[in-house]
Amino acid sequence: MTTKDVALGAIVKHIHEISALCRIHVEDIGALCPKHVSTRWIYDYNICMFIIKYQDKISRYTRIDIENIKFLRDCLAILKKLISTFESDKTKISDCYVWLCKGIEAPQYLSSSNNNPFAGILSRSLLNYTLGSDFGGLWCLAFAFTPKGRYYFNQKFVHGAQINESPAINSFDITNVTFVNPVEDIQSIYMDSIFEEGSTEVSLDMVEEGSIRQVTATIDPPMLDLADVTSSSNQPVNHFVAARQYLKSILEQFRIPGQTITDIITLFNTYINSDNDIFSDDMIQERQEYGWEEISHRDGNVSIFADIALRVISASPSEATCERTIKDQRLILNLKRLRSHKILLDSREI
Repeated sequence: MTTKDVALGAIVKHIHEISALCRIHVEDIGALCPKHVSTRWIYDYNICMFIIKYQDKISRYTRIDIENIKFLRDCLAILKKLISTFESDKTKISDCYVWLCKGIEAPQYLSSSNNNPFAGILSRSLLNYTLGSDFGGLWCLAFAFTPKGRYYFNQKFVHGAQINESPAINSFDITNVTFVNPVEDIQSIYMDSIFEEGSTEVSLDMVEEGSIRQVTATIDPPMLDLADVTSSSNQPVNHFVAARQYLKSILEQFRIPGQTITDIITLFNTYINSDNDIFSDDMIQERQEYGWEEISHRDGNVSIFADIALRVISASPSEATCERTIKDQRLILNLKRLRSHKILLDSREI
């Protein structure tokens, strides 16, 4: 473990201790500090924001390493923005590659420009956990199955062209990250009361838990252009190769015959390597996407290729959207309705 890793662990422990202390002196501070939740560690961003906002009052009770807390806040702002984007109902898995590239590169700016001691750790960890992991090829492949992704891979990995650069940090402006007191989701609390206690009534301790977070409509994530994808010395892997390897692994999992796999990989190489888009006639102009559904009904290996593309780009980038749907369904079909007679449910068209 490096000295920087030890320092990062120390500052994280520091804010947790301050959070616990602030919750004891809530009346003197005049606000309830967010509580650390071990399974929802991104809430530490909210704790940092709280400490920075009320540092004058908190300093009456304990020492505050405000400089390192601000460094930690800036790093967590990047992760919080990524998580919010990935868990959005509107985010496509094909958009995630661009966001991950930006998320890996942005901390490098914090490290070089602001001398942030924790930014390098964040960048390396994010790379190893995402694009550098065994599943990294999935993000690359999903992006490659879009017109923008095909063009980007062709220009960067085939021709070695330099894509117009824009500062990655601009996509993670900490002033744009909403500060919300992290409390248990109202739906989770409600469902616990239904399935654990058999009751449809909820009792909340407002003093202990703070204000209830409102369940609001998902905000569209900001769109990123190809110009937002920049080269990075921290990303040495050829993502074209990573995408191709992941495609091969999918074909093998489907138990596609060996020669067919070779032919489909050759088709993928042609698809990326060709300067002329081989699927340009199949573009859905309104959405700037390929019509993989229509292509999948053709004869030959192209149908398998298109079917995999359709499956990949239709996937959700996060399980959060699935969980959200399940919660909504459980709220509708609760125990009270399950105990109702079929005649009553039919009369209500449930």
